[in-house]
Amino acid sequence: MCAIFGFAGFSDPELLRRMAATLHHRGPDGQGYFESDRFSMGNCRLSIIDLAGGDQPIYNEDGTLAVVQNGEIYNYVELRAQLEEKGHRFRTHSDTEVLVHGYEEWGRDLPKRLNGMYAFAVHDTRSGETFIARDRCGQKPFYYYHQGGRFVFASEAKAILECPFVERAPNLNAIDPYLCLRDVPEPETMFAGIYLLPVAHSLTISRTGDVRIERYWSVPLKTDRDYRSDGEYLEALEAAFHRAVQLTMRSDVPVSSYLSAGVDSSLITAAAREFNSNLHTFSIGFNSAIDETHDAAETARLLGTTHHEIHITPEDFERLPRVVWQMDRPVGDALIIAFDRLAAHCAQDFKVVLGGEGADEMFAGYQFHKIIPLVEKYSRLVPGFLHHGLMMPGFHATPMGILNKFFQFPADLGKGGKKRIGQFLAGYRRRDLRQNYTMLRTLWSQDERHDIYAPGFKSRATESWIAPELPADRDSGAPFLDRLLKLQYDEWLQDWALIRQDKNTMAHSLEIRLPFLDHHLIELAFQMPPHLKANLKRDKIIERQLAAKLLPPAVTNRPKNPFFLPMDYFYTNPKIRELIDLTLNADAVKKRGYFDPARVRALVDGMARGEFIGLKQVMSLVILELWHLVFIDRQFRFP
Repeated sequence: MCAIFGFAGFSDPELLRRMAATLHHRGPDGQGYFESDRFSMGNCRLSIIDLAGGDQPIYNEDGTLAVVQNGEIYNYVELRAQLEEKGHRFRTHSDTEVLVHGYEEWGRDLPKRLNGMYAFAVHDTRSGETFIARDRCGQKPFYYYHQGGRFVFASEAKAILECPFVERAPNLNAIDPYLCLRDVPEPETMFAGIYLLPVAHSLTISRTGDVRIERYWSVPLKTDRDYRSDGEYLEALEAAFHRAVQLTMRSDVPVSSYLSAGVDSSLITAAAREFNSNLHTFSIGFNSAIDETHDAAETARLLGTTHHEIHITPEDFERLPRVVWQMDRPVGDALIIAFDRLAAHCAQDFKVVLGGEGADEMFAGYQFHKIIPLVEKYSRLVPGFLHHGLMMPGFHATPMGILNKFFQFPADLGKGGKKRIGQFLAGYRRRDLRQNYTMLRTLWSQDERHDIYAPGFKSRATESWIAPELPADRDSGAPFLDRLLKLQYDEWLQDWALIRQDKNTMAHSLEIRLPFLDHHLIELAFQMPPHLKANLKRDKIIERQLAAKLLPPAVTNRPKNPFFLPMDYFYTNPKIRELIDLTLNADAVKKRGYFDPARVRALVDGMARGEFIGLKQVMSLVILELWHLVFIDRQFRFP
């Protein structure tokens, strides 16, 4: 059930049909509409639960409430039982129907009772009010436009562009955050006037067109140090994890699983195998030195799954314009091609696949989860004069070959990477936690952005758009690591990790489900002491302890390798050079007006050095220009 759309405050008899046609890939199994003078909405359905009876919109008993949903409510069986005890009568076996009866029973508190991934809209024909909610982690998107009394919404921004009064214009304020992070932090998008409903928020539209947005959940920080024993936490994690996997496997169609060489997807696959003896798994590789498909295949053999391998080739880069169209907004990494190709192959035989996203965010699986706490301890122990007078000169004198060994990427960080680390260390003490977290992740430093911008754009190179850490979190007394982990749920997770999965799976009518994003698991993880998550030598400690019960040591102890597309193996291929020449030639750069053509040319010429940062910077510019060619200039038309 994978696309919703609608509008309020005006009339357009054909708009719902145009929006449905644009979103057909998310729900090719049927369309349904609710239409009235002041409010209309629709759904494109991917049939997964109650294949025959789950068409939307779904109504309550007297037809006064109507609902459309994108996603799945995993605990719908339990909610249905509670609602039936209260006297509600169900007409279908669909998970969506619990929303309309649940809203009757619990009103705006409904999202607090849901376990799932969703964006839904409930319209009350009596009050004229519409209630909308998005899931806690942002697995499902909800885009909207609100101006001049008109409100338009959809699961993808491209459907909102079907409205004649919504201008196809870039959001210039999003350019600088995009270069910094390679994504656009919500609620902004790259489209002027189109926004995302933030994760874990609801939105209410009144009869008069007023809009109210409220938060209903946030990651809970533990503010005391009254911890249980490590064994108790492992026992609780085991029960909660198996429950999460079991819930995400509720389906009336077969469920498959993505499988990489890492512990996250391996653990999910092992648990899913207990509920499905005929599980199919899918992995992707790049035919390069970092290819881990052989390890994934060995894990599949040990678990007894039917395994499938897909390999990216330079020819796949021809799909990049279409993948950018699928994504709606630029995500500046060529790895999006891999997500597209993996989903396309899985969707040939399946409608549902499990994935491992979410474990790193709560169990500290990324490298910056070690670096930032280490630098924080260092900054408290080492006086400023010693830091600036001795330690920083020593860092600058350290050869690149030694520095490369401290980072997980099997590619040369280069001078740009060393400079970035030096800037992070030099300015750490004057930034707050969120600023340091953002600084360490940035692809383009502030001075690099200023340098490459055209003269009229240089003033946009700023860090003023980075919101500070909330005082309540900073002063909560919670462990430093947990404060760092919580930041990811405000931007990184949904705007970087989840959008790549949702948009590319749904482009092929495939639904991805992510057990590690069960909010009960997240809340449990944030009650655990930091030593169960990571230290200087190990990551995801308690997750690996759990994995040891289901997987052999060779899998559970396998170090985390970043999942990235090795551009140093691809960038010289003619197919990729054609894309670079199309998007970053001097005339194209000058026409767009954001960047200095000479600086862009120097960056492209510097690709010959094969440096990790430089190659990624080039691709971020390529993808940004492709977004403009697809959505603003309409040089590429899809589908």
